[in-house]
Amino acid sequence: MTDSDNAYPLRTARKHSTRTALVDAAAELFARKGVEDATLDEVAAHAGMHVQTLYRHFPSKAALAQAIELKYLERFRERIEDPARTEDTLTFWRDWVETAAREVTERDGGRGYRAAIQQRFAATAVPGNLLASWFEYEELLARSLARDLGVHPDKDPQPRLIACALWAGNVNAARRWVMSEKPGQTLSAACVAVVDGVVALLGGEALRKSKKTGSSRAAVNRRRR
Repeated sequence: MTDSDNAYPLRTARKHSTRTALVDAAAELFARKGVEDATLDEVAAHAGMHVQTLYRHFPSKAALAQAIELKYLERFRERIEDPARTEDTLTFWRDWVETAAREVTERDGGRGYRAAIQQRFAATAVPGNLLASWFEYEELLARSLARDLGVHPDKDPQPRLIACALWAGNVNAARRWVMSEKPGQTLSAACVAVVDGVVALLGGEALRKSKKTGSSRAAVNRRRR
């Protein structure tokens, strides 16, 4: 927060409220129409604002799309790092992807989501900011898995390997579902199947059972330091 923000808290609150409304409006429109087909004029109108107000906060559609990605990432970060969370990381991730997949497909049968993902994968290269967001999801998963095991994520490769398999598998499941004209299962079922497959392949059931033991081991190690 800048000195100006501290000096003018009401103005800062209004600025935050405006940005939030624009991001929420863009997220809804992008999901319904796809990023390429939705215009910034439509986003501004959907938020009940003039397009010039939008440009004061977001100079381009790419900047707005990045803000949406960050919004979802921060929501995920808040949930997975919540000290009050009791379920293990694999159970948490399974529930998370199942709920997210159901939400994006229940809006309009998944037509908007299909359009957005098709446009994303039709691009010749994945934008750097999107890759950074994907890497951060993997990092958060790896660190949470490491806490379950009671190991250091940068010293033991297992948590990061599992995190990479979970995230890459989820992206691939979404891409295959979107690109298939007649998918054999719902998106939520496809995403959940990836988690269950990783659990079976990499011995994730042992991870679930070791969460309590790993946490206790980590606590002992901290006391020894």
